Amino acid sequence: MEISIGMDGDVVVVELTGDFVAAAAEQFKAQMAKLMEKNFLFVALHLDRVNFMDSSGLGACMAAHKAFAEKKGALVCVKPSEAVAKIFRVTRADQKLRVAPTRLDAVQALQAIAAAGRTA
Repeated sequence: MEISIGMDGDVVVVELTGDFVAAAAEQFKAQMAKLMEKNFLFVALHLDRVNFMDSSGLGACMAAHKAFAEKKGALVCVKPSEAVAKIFRVTRADQKLRVAPTRLDAVQALQAIAAAGRTA
């Protein structure tokens, strides 16, 4: 799996391409840990180019969601591929993870969460 990381304002945009399986899950977790270490706590996770996700990939998404939330940040999944959306529905992960249809929607949601945290 390929992981690309960029910025959109103060939001980190992570794009995944390929199969999100056990080996890739470890790589993903390491990248998310690096972001948290550097205090980048608002992440838009693009999943539209993920062909396949196994339980390790799903677990990595759920763990990242929880870790960012514990640090008063947030992770929003962007436009999951049909394969990923099906996994989210079947496991009911879509009821716990934030999912946005577009990058713009995700960035706006993350900016609103960040702003609410600053005023709280």
